[in-house]
Amino acid sequence: MKQDWTRSKLIAEMEAFSFKNLPILSDETTRYCRYYQIDFSETVPDVEHYLGSFDALGYRMAMHYYLPVSAKGTVFIFHGYFDHVGLYGHLIKHCIEQGFAVVAYDLPGHGLSSGRPTAIQSFEDYQVVLSGCLNLCAEHVEEPFYAIGQSTGGAVLVDHTLNRTESPKALEFKKIVLLAPLVRPVGWNSALFMHTIIGPFLSTWKRVFSENSNDPAFIKFLKKHDPLQSRIMSIEWISALRRWIKKIESTPSVDAKVSIIQGQRDMTVDWRHNITIIQQKISEVDVHYLPKGRHHLVNESVEIRSVAFSFIDEAFSAT
Repeated sequence: MKQDWTRSKLIAEMEAFSFKNLPILSDETTRYCRYYQIDFSETVPDVEHYLGSFDALGYRMAMHYYLPVSAKGTVFIFHGYFDHVGLYGHLIKHCIEQGFAVVAYDLPGHGLSSGRPTAIQSFEDYQVVLSGCLNLCAEHVEEPFYAIGQSTGGAVLVDHTLNRTESPKALEFKKIVLLAPLVRPVGWNSALFMHTIIGPFLSTWKRVFSENSNDPAFIKFLKKHDPLQSRIMSIEWISALRRWIKKIESTPSVDAKVSIIQGQRDMTVDWRHNITIIQQKISEVDVHYLPKGRHHLVNESVEIRSVAFSFIDEAFSAT
């Protein structure tokens, strides 16, 4: 599909998100949604879609809200590094079809949100933004709340689970599902060495696209047709990840429950190490493996994706 929208115009038209006056989609936003096939207010019966922004820690965050008739709860979706909400149509549609409202925002430096491309000063920024989103949505979206995080989005939810302070019940997730969660990436020791050597001299590193899915059409779209894909990796993000790994791997364990869905052909995260760490830190961890699954589980082949989504349904219904 030919791109008939621009990021700059879309952002300029984006209204501040208010539940008292929900921001309707502009013509530019509608074209953007069609391009990424997340235009579910047009393609799925009885669904409203709102897109606006909220401010957190100096970032202007782009947030989507999908509201079906008679929602039985709200799923908060957190995307991975290099990603944005536009790539999560399969998961959003599945949640809507299961009767859930959906809230999802682009992480700082990603998609339609502000910030230096793919950069973050500290992983604590992700928690501040998450709190901003929850505070905005509390008492306005249907409870109970559920959360799904892919890769770095999973890291955000792990951090939230391990380090959240006492909060009102309405701000807690009834169930958390982690898709290929990040703690350490593959080859982390080599990455540490390179970061130590070149980190002081570079601010970015050329991105190498990996075969992170069994869906060739998705891989092609990322490489050639997604205008919101960054071609660089931020060294600052690696520095922040380095500090966060040290912190999270020394954090005391907590009494909580999460579900993990993990592809066993994942060459992006060090999933064996990561699952072990999460099992050490969180008291109840259900793990479901996908033998042929790679990293980007929300955009896997239809066969693998359907199994992953069935695990999500199972996790949510178990509550």
